[in-house]
This record gives sequence, C-alpha cells and structure tokens, in this order.
Amino acid sequence: MCGRFVVSTKNAFGLKYETSYNVTPSQLVPVKTKNDAKLMKWSYSPSWKKDMNLINCRSETMNDKPSFKNAKRCIIFQNGWYEWQRKEKEKIPYYHYCSSNNFAGLYNNIGCLILTRNSTDKISHIHHRQPLLLEDNEICDYLEGENILNSNANNDIKFHCVSKEVNNPSNNNPSLINKINFL
Repeated sequence: MCGRFVVSTKNAFGLKYETSYNVTPSQLVPVKTKNDAKLMKWSYSPSWKKDMNLINCRSETMNDKPSFKNAKRCIIFQNGWYEWQRKEKEKIPYYHYCSSNNFAGLYNNIGCLILTRNSTDKISHIHHRQPLLLEDNEICDYLEGENILNSNANNDIKFHCVSKEVNNPSNNNPSLINKINFL
C-alpha cells in the first residue's frame, strides 16, 4: 500500500531536495499544492487527533472520512515506489516505476499522505492497492477538485524484484532499485 518510495531527482517542483532511494514515513517529501511547492512531512493527522500518522488514504472514500474533511489536495513527487508481495512466509520487495512522477495526495498543516486505488491487473498479483498516479496534464484539474481516479498514468507501470536491503529504512542508495532475480 505504498509504505516506501524513491525521490532520485534533486530538484522537484523547483525545490532543492536530498535524494532518497528509501523514503520512509515522517520524512520530508517534495509536494506541489494549488498555490506553491514545499517540503512536507509524509505523515498526516487530522487537526483534532495529532497522532494518527496516516501515510495512505483510499481515493474512493477520501470524501467520506471525517479525518479528511478539511484536507487539501496536493501532488507528491516521486520516481518510483516499493511494494511487497507476500509469498507463504516471506515478503518479496518490488520496485515500481512509470513515466509519471506524480502521486495524488492530501495535506494539511501537519503533513501529507498518498491517495491509493485498486491496483491495475498488471500489478495486482503483487499487492491489491497502488498509489493514484496522475499525468502532468491532469495536475491542475486534480488540484482544482476534479475527480481523477482512472488516469492513464496508472496503465504505464513497470516493476521488478529488488533486494531485501530496502526493508531496512536506514539503507539509502541507488542500488536499492536494481533488478535482482528472486529465487
């Protein structure tokens, strides 16, 4: 359900950012809002309950949940994300990437989170949820309130198995996204 992602570009939305190949919850991430761009904590809590620390929200129900009643829309920049496939007693990490660098998200003055949707058929065998991706030309409409749940950006996803080194949040280097053959 997108608990880790990659920002390997040093200048996202005009912001200077330290690259990370293993972004974890509570780290600062590059975010574009309707009015500006800024670094924001990846961890969302509604103003009335400061310790919820949500990192994802189902896009299908975001308008129904009290936690998101006052949330604003944002775009979270990324170069790819990790998802783990459960196989018997182990979890196998996969790196996912596509031509779109835009996660749809929500934010408030505490932090931001990533909107998710049902996975496309192509990747549903790895996990049943995926981030909601947007094309560059859909950003303005999304930030203005349009309901864009079926962007074509979600059809362009590529993926491959990666090292279990990504499981350790302190590991952060480009080799984390390298393809490996899982035995």
